[in-house]
Amino acid sequence: MRPIALAILIALAAAIPAQALTVTARVSGGNIAVHDGPGFRYAIVGRLVDGMEIPIDQCTQNDSDSPYGSWIGDAGYSLRGDGATQWCRIPGQGWVDRSYIVGRGLVNVTPPDFAGPGW
Repeated sequence: MRPIALAILIALAAAIPAQALTVTARVSGGNIAVHDGPGFRYAIVGRLVDGMEIPIDQCTQNDSDSPYGSWIGDAGYSLRGDGATQWCRIPGQGWVDRSYIVGRGLVNVTPPDFAGPGW
């Protein structure tokens, strides 16, 4: 009976979708815009007030070895140049300029660009 119960638990665990890990950040810089994508060229879909706590599930990063910046996970948006703005995603809401949020655990969760020199 126990092996059957264990098999059922394993099947249920596999059927439940995994939740994305998030960290909590705080807006620090006034009334900031939430964009539809990771860049100023994307539409503004909302605003966040100073001090508001928000969940973040991923942030973009720049690869210092690459003149083209890096990629955002599977989304495929590229960042251009060394001075490219870094963006963080609020799940189900949009993207915010990383320079206006603070919090422990805010890390770059996108992979580095392995196409640059030395790879």
